[in-house]
Amino acid sequence: MRMVADVRVLSYNIKELSLDEEAVVEVLRETHADVVALQEATRHPTGRWRMHRLARRAGMTCVVAGGGPCGSFTTALFVRADLAGRVVRASGRPLRWKWWYRRARLAWPTRRGYAVVDLGDVVVVSVHLGLDPRERADHCRQLQTVVDRLGADRCVVVGDLNETPDGPSWAALGPQLRDAALESSAPGAQDATFSVAHPRKRIDAVLVGRDIEVVQVETLRSPAALRGSDHFPVLAELRRH
Repeated sequence: MRMVADVRVLSYNIKELSLDEEAVVEVLRETHADVVALQEATRHPTGRWRMHRLARRAGMTCVVAGGGPCGSFTTALFVRADLAGRVVRASGRPLRWKWWYRRARLAWPTRRGYAVVDLGDVVVVSVHLGLDPRERADHCRQLQTVVDRLGADRCVVVGDLNETPDGPSWAALGPQLRDAALESSAPGAQDATFSVAHPRKRIDAVLVGRDIEVVQVETLRSPAALRGSDHFPVLAELRRH
């Protein structure tokens, strides 16, 4: 059994399982991840139940199921079934919400959140930032506080930042965390993650603290990944110093 210090983390925006749930299950199974950080987790009345079912189908344990009003909303976290006993703490929290940020648009804004699983020597945080740059800036300030509280050196923050690496959200989190893709020699580590149909933007991040060594980062383009969502999943192999 691998120690927690050697951890495979998968980040995946699953578009609320609206495209191909079977393909999402296949992605989770084929990656053999220790921790799966999901964005656009299923919501509404059956959302949490569907997250627990998805985890079971993938042979994993759902430790944060998403949802509201006091949950992690559009984020969720699974861990490898035999790793569940090592979880120190797992929780989800909403991010601050200002509904008027998108008042000019017809679409009602989606409440965002983050999910945390503490494995002792490594903490994984799943995040899903919004479409409005003012909201992203506000949420990054909140996430900086969260990362400081958890201990930035041992943190792995992954998720859909809804902007490319030259954007202010990446810069805001940069003083605490490193862009893991820049430290990977694997082909495709810095490939575009969105959209699957027209891959042009790398908006799905793996950010790591000072004590986390990057072994490899890979943007997955398996047949299942091509069907499961409009985002490509990102798999990171990491090691605690």
